[in-house]
Amino acid sequence: MQSASQLIAQQIPQFHIDDINGLPTFLAKQATPVVIRDVCTHWPLVQSAKHSDEQALAYLQSIASSSPVRAFSAPSSEQGRYFYNTDMTGLNFTQYTSNLEQLLDTLKQSKTQQQPDSHYMGSTACDYCAPEFTVQNPLEVTAHNCLKSLWVGNHSRISAHYDNADNLACVAAGSREFILFPPDQVNNLYIGPLEFTPAGQAVSLVDFAAPDFNRFPRFKNALNNALIAKLQPGDGIFIPALWWHHVSAQSQFNVLVNYWWRQAPGYLANPFDAMLHSMLAIKDLPQSQRDHWQQLFAHYVFSEESELDTAIAPAAKGILGEIDEHTARKVRQLLIQKLNR
Repeated sequence: MQSASQLIAQQIPQFHIDDINGLPTFLAKQATPVVIRDVCTHWPLVQSAKHSDEQALAYLQSIASSSPVRAFSAPSSEQGRYFYNTDMTGLNFTQYTSNLEQLLDTLKQSKTQQQPDSHYMGSTACDYCAPEFTVQNPLEVTAHNCLKSLWVGNHSRISAHYDNADNLACVAAGSREFILFPPDQVNNLYIGPLEFTPAGQAVSLVDFAAPDFNRFPRFKNALNNALIAKLQPGDGIFIPALWWHHVSAQSQFNVLVNYWWRQAPGYLANPFDAMLHSMLAIKDLPQSQRDHWQQLFAHYVFSEESELDTAIAPAAKGILGEIDEHTARKVRQLLIQKLNR
């Protein structure tokens, strides 16, 4: 049986940036995924990783803090896939408390084993688990406020999911494969539960290592729209918000650095929360009423502001006008009152 990666023909567009100071301008112009080769080759961690895993491990240990972090482990029989158990009553991995120093020791030991269990630390703020990391490994990504986080582990396969923020993911050690799908492929990816998820985001139920096309026939359509890239230490990939991405860490020791940012003011609400509430309020209404609500959403939510009713005096527009921090606070208070009834 062929894996999903063997069935994808289209590569993610690749670029080199001669002047790293131009990265924020370059990223600001991107609306679709791109790979940026050698974007962080200047990092000491990348230079160590290009020499050997041992040198990269030693470098990270030299700057790791002892602060507690969440770590995850899956038995070797799962082949690195972090997912549900067979009947989806639980998960196929365990979560435990560790710190980066201890996790690195565990990964050192796993390199000596023929079939090691999978271990990784998920997205954890760099300044928390390795305070000197961003000082010693700098990268200016965007004018927006950025959340900078580390992923550290051995072999892992993270099911296709999306994130609400734009993301520059930089491979600092090991090799990683990224498979991306545009947001409109949601119906072809067979997304699982929204509330009960492996790590916060809803994920595709398809096993990309051995896709079952009898169970998931539309996944073939998704693959026809997929993009793929394999990254080595020093490479980065820009993943726009809401693009589905499946990520495989393929080496015995892997480090990924994420830069997350939103192109929206921080006082705006989370769109996913709005979608959940809309499902609660609208999904089970009669079809005729759902059709009417669809028209109202199209008018009030998805129309350009210039297309909305201009007959309302500016002082009376409220949320129909430009949403600033004051308006957002008032609407939140109104929503809290209504939800508490």
